[in-house]
Amino acid sequence: MTRLGFTCLKDDGPFLVEWLAHHLASGFDKMLVLTHDCTDGSDALMQSLTADPRIEHVPFQWTGDKAVQWQALDLAAKHPSYRRADWALFFDVDEFLCLDGPTSLADLTPVEGCDAIALPWRFFGSSGRREPAEGLTPERFTRAAQEDIHFPLAHLCKTLHRPASFQKPGVHRPRARKGQVPRWKGPDGSDLPPAFSSSPHAISLYGLARGKRLAWLNHYSLRSEQEFMVKRARGLPNHMAREIGMTYWVERNWNSVEERTIARMLPATRAEYERLMALPGVAEAHQACLSVQREMIATMETNIENVRFAFRLRLAGDSCAPSAGHAERLLRAARIAGTN
Repeated sequence: MTRLGFTCLKDDGPFLVEWLAHHLASGFDKMLVLTHDCTDGSDALMQSLTADPRIEHVPFQWTGDKAVQWQALDLAAKHPSYRRADWALFFDVDEFLCLDGPTSLADLTPVEGCDAIALPWRFFGSSGRREPAEGLTPERFTRAAQEDIHFPLAHLCKTLHRPASFQKPGVHRPRARKGQVPRWKGPDGSDLPPAFSSSPHAISLYGLARGKRLAWLNHYSLRSEQEFMVKRARGLPNHMAREIGMTYWVERNWNSVEERTIARMLPATRAEYERLMALPGVAEAHQACLSVQREMIATMETNIENVRFAFRLRLAGDSCAPSAGHAERLLRAARIAGTN
């Protein structure tokens, strides 16, 4: 059985090796990375990493008005590795699979019984860090939102799915074939309700699958303050006109609880990381990406508007979870707005 992890990226060079290492160690047989318009050396690093036969690199040029992430998904849908995969997951370089119970992805993906497994986010905040530092991302950031947080955005999911059961992959969930309702399971192994399985727009597990989670995605969408500033300059791949501003930060800077479940997976990640770094040219290409990141940070800190924005990040502090009542009022207002 073949399990594929795939992504689309631009200028994520500092995090590429650790992300690939973690997911190869977690049980993915293949990792497919589509890169576009890189300016930090990510594409050169990816090309060096293809010395490992489990890693594939597809550079492409973003054209037209269609969001770059959807263009990448169209390319991935036609790629032999996706078409041959028994299971596949489209996710980002700031999302790390976390297993609690299963020792590898092989324990999570059944031979039969379902077509898709919804993997919810677990938001990790900045842990008060201002600058990049040594260590893997899951080692550096251990403060997170509580699992039962009353905030629907924090329960968005990505989908581990059988490509053969769907029309094509999607950002959060693959698109079903017309007239078919694939079988979905939640992160606790329970069947998800038909209303979720049949709706192409259902991407939040808020209020669903309340049992003990077996798997989810640690979402390090901010990392440190300076790393967030670099991300802000790069922009979002699926909402290219949307600014990464204060709203993005406060909706994701959850440092409410210490969360180290992923720590048991990190020795294997570290061993795989060292193997990848030993490939010809990888260490040098990785350092080149880090140098570009350092130069960007130094340049941004000479701009008064960036300095003011960073100051506001510190003023904002840690985000505080809303109550169940506040969350329900938000959802009620959203439903009313959706009918107008």
